Amino acid sequence: MDNVIGNLIAVLLQGGPEVVAVLLLFIMLLLFDRKRLLSELTKKDLRIEKIVDDYHTASITLAEALNSLKMVLYELKSRLGG
Repeated sequence: MDNVIGNLIAVLLQGGPEVVAVLLLFIMLLLFDRKRLLSELTKKDLRIEKIVDDYHTASITLAEALNSLKMVLYELKSRLGG
């Protein structure tokens, strides 16, 4: 591994069109990877937003159901003479 890194550094220091081509290829690979990561982050953000919205909707629905149940219990209590 040390030889590979040493050889790579030696080639980079010599310069030339091969080095430019390798560096451009490396930059292109990094750009494609960045684009892929941004796409994945966007998808994850959308999924998180959907989960939060679903949680909020379920919470409201549960509160409404509990309120309706409370009203039914009050009606039963009033009918039973309590």
